[in-house]
Amino acid sequence: MEKSDRAEKTSRYYQKMNVICLTIIAAGVITAGLIYTRAMMIPLVIAIFAYTILNQASAMLHRRFNFPAWLAMTLSISFFVLCFTAIIYFTINSVGNFIKEAEMYRENLLGSVSDLLTKLSERGIDVDRNSVMAYLKDLPLFAWFKNFGAQLFSLFSNSTLIILFIIFLLLGEKKALATPPNKTIQEMLANVSKYLSVKVSTSLATALIIWFILILFKVKMAFLFGLLTFLLNFIPSVGSIIAVLLPAPVLFLQYGHGSNFFVVLGLMTATQFTIGNLIEPRMMGEGMDLHPVVVIASLIFWSLVWGVPGAFLSVPITASIKIILSKIKHTRPVAELLAGRLPQ
Repeated sequence: MEKSDRAEKTSRYYQKMNVICLTIIAAGVITAGLIYTRAMMIPLVIAIFAYTILNQASAMLHRRFNFPAWLAMTLSISFFVLCFTAIIYFTINSVGNFIKEAEMYRENLLGSVSDLLTKLSERGIDVDRNSVMAYLKDLPLFAWFKNFGAQLFSLFSNSTLIILFIIFLLLGEKKALATPPNKTIQEMLANVSKYLSVKVSTSLATALIIWFILILFKVKMAFLFGLLTFLLNFIPSVGSIIAVLLPAPVLFLQYGHGSNFFVVLGLMTATQFTIGNLIEPRMMGEGMDLHPVVVIASLIFWSLVWGVPGAFLSVPITASIKIILSKIKHTRPVAELLAGRLPQ
């Protein structure tokens, strides 16, 4: 009897170890596949999330204004395409105007650095002025803006692919409605939909306030920095910090190290802190049920796998994976760990 019990325990132990080993191998293979197919998978995942937002917007139009379902979805898609076109147009104009005045900003930079070196020299700190000024004159400060056209073309190509994926998802919606809904998929879509709706609204509010602040102080490329603020707020933890620091070089070129430079940075920081740490957590509620350490780890992982798009998609993808893991008996403890709870 004891031998049979021992044999049974040994068998269960080896089965559990086999499951763990196979899971690790499968995770490695899937990660390699995601890296290899990133050119297609990134637009597909973005399309699924965009489709979720469009579906929610069309449902609101259908429910509140009694629009037919096809008209509500058509209006949602038209608004999405119109917004994207307007963003590209205003972004090109902002960067074009900045490039036209590039030489003036270069002179402002040289003047500000020269004043700073003079103050350092007065305090007994000697710096080789000629070397610094020669380096700044040859600095390719505006190379990123000169290559911006190629980046916009790449963005446009990916967006075209995203729109095509959204159209195919819409075409398959009728067939999906004819089959009974899957509870796991419903839970995933509801979770992602709530996260995206809250994140879009708070990011849009933050971007509009920062855009207004930059317009008020007549900062160049205010629209572009507002747009980048909206996008970067989707990156957890570090996105808001990057959004505040991005306008700093342009502010320095315009105002030097005067009071306006610190006032604008202070107002932007206060806006990010108020919305990101006080308003958004209340709107999000329980959120995605992910531990903060897991959020940072997922940000690092998906950034390594898919680059910048992976950073934007890290939280909803990880939350969806957690829901799937919670539905499988052998992987349920992993889902509990992702939520920050020790498995029983």
